[in-house]
Amino acid sequence: MKSVGPLRFSQSKEEVSAALGEPITAWDTKKYARWFPFDGVGIDTYYDQETQTLAAVAVDACRGPQVSLDGVPLVGRLPSELEPWIEQTASTLEDPTLPEYVDGLRFGPRGEPYLLSLGLVLRCQQNGDHARCRPVSLAPQWAMRGREGIKDLIPDREWLTY
Repeated sequence: MKSVGPLRFSQSKEEVSAALGEPITAWDTKKYARWFPFDGVGIDTYYDQETQTLAAVAVDACRGPQVSLDGVPLVGRLPSELEPWIEQTASTLEDPTLPEYVDGLRFGPRGEPYLLSLGLVLRCQQNGDHARCRPVSLAPQWAMRGREGIKDLIPDREWLTY
């Protein structure tokens, strides 16, 4: 994955702010990534510590814009609605040239599906009585680090809040 809507991986925080038309309101220096929430549009952005460029985008399941992959809307959906799509998509991702920890379908410590060769983690976010999909899109260099690497790159805020 190279982009999410108007956002392109490797953009600076200023370029992301301009693309979203919203000012930067926070700066989190914990862990290995930096975090900027864009609450007005329902997007959290995470930046590579070394390059200070955009490396991951999380879309709020309740307030964020709809994001689709291959024509399938991902944001705010019930996980059970996406399960057939996840399984079908994962079956097409078998690639012997990729490391095993990136290839196909993997699951995170909280049960969220990882499609790392697509740069996608489908997190869940509570919305009333239901959990809704909160997609996290990853730059290729982060996705290739595998599930354990991603957990350390993205601040605890993402993993513990949603």
